[in-house]
Amino acid sequence: MLAFNAPVGSGPRAHFYSQLSTMLGAGLPVLQTLEHIGHNPPSRGIGPLSLQLLASLRQGLTFTEAFASLPGGTPDFDLALIAAGERSGRLDQTFAVLSRHLGEHVANVRRMLHEAAYPVLVLHLAAFVAPLPALIGTGHVGAYLLGSLGPLAFAYATIGLVAWGFRRDHSLRWRALLERVLVRVPVVGSARADLALARLAGALEAQLSAGILVTEAWPAAAAASGSPMLQKVVGEWGHRLGQGHTPGELVRASAVFPELFSSSYAAGEISGRLEQELARLARHHEDEGFRKLRLVSQWAPRIFYGFIALWMVGQILAIAGGYVGVLHQFLEE
Repeated sequence: MLAFNAPVGSGPRAHFYSQLSTMLGAGLPVLQTLEHIGHNPPSRGIGPLSLQLLASLRQGLTFTEAFASLPGGTPDFDLALIAAGERSGRLDQTFAVLSRHLGEHVANVRRMLHEAAYPVLVLHLAAFVAPLPALIGTGHVGAYLLGSLGPLAFAYATIGLVAWGFRRDHSLRWRALLERVLVRVPVVGSARADLALARLAGALEAQLSAGILVTEAWPAAAAASGSPMLQKVVGEWGHRLGQGHTPGELVRASAVFPELFSSSYAAGEISGRLEQELARLARHHEDEGFRKLRLVSQWAPRIFYGFIALWMVGQILAIAGGYVGVLHQFLEE
């Protein structure tokens, strides 16, 4: 059996889901579709993935179980939608939704990285420029390298530690602790909350479109959101969900959902256009989340550079003051 040992990026996965949607929508059998994609992959890594799924299906696993068993892992959001599509018999529509979602996600990430490129470059230049006055004054190259490379190494280590901390294979308690910490960070906490709401709304919209009962869709969508806080809130609804209380009422009663989300959900519930409202909420919160992340990526290096510039001015003035003092002492002698 071929092993799929690393997660495929969002871009290739979007192409893979798009091909699945097109071929399944045209009426081709699942096994034939996977075999065709496995031997004619749209990008590197997709071929082994498709053949791994094919082997799992031939062993008797369901489509959802086959995706869940991949060694490289499958995001919870994808699994929730695939499970809904499989139960309803609308896998082609499910993969179309996933392809569109991932395509928009990739576009947002690329836009954010493009806009953050210059500030990050400035940050790296500042790390090497800031210790220059000390190098000029003392001539200690070792101290200069430590002062320039040290902060960069610390920054990269911090980013790596945060990325490791948010891996999906950590316990729910650990991820809940990190979420409670990040929610207090200005802008970053709000951006993370927006992206979690986007995944929640997207998973709900896909499951309801696939014919899943709303009482079953909510717990699955909360798990797909990636937010332990949302999972806890929805889990506490328990028997109230569907027994005298509508999800709209429970959403309005919970402080974790912003006013826009609760009012839009209630409007969709009353008007019978819930799926359209959820699709709009998913787009809105994803756009807001990435807008805030782009803001952080643009301004954090600039603020840091501003502090570095002020510190450099102080160092230059100190050096100039020292030279003036020496000159004044020399003239007095």
